[in-house]
Amino acid sequence: MNPIFISLRKVFIIITVILFSINTKAQQLDMKLLKGIEPRNIGPGGMSGRVTALDVVQSNPQIIYAGTASGGLW
Repeated sequence: MNPIFISLRKVFIIITVILFSINTKAQQLDMKLLKGIEPRNIGPGGMSGRVTALDVVQSNPQIIYAGTASGGLW
């Protein structure tokens, strides 16, 4: 085998082991923050698509942004 291939293979294995060994924790959601929020339509009615990202403003949890696959931000 090619020595470069063997080295790349070792690097790939090491990176894979490191990535799988990292213990990640999900953020805890406080349901009290969501109690007073009422949904409202703020975008055009004719647009549809899938949501790919959600983000909440930490200083004001009543502001939530949603990003769509087509590039829209709501």
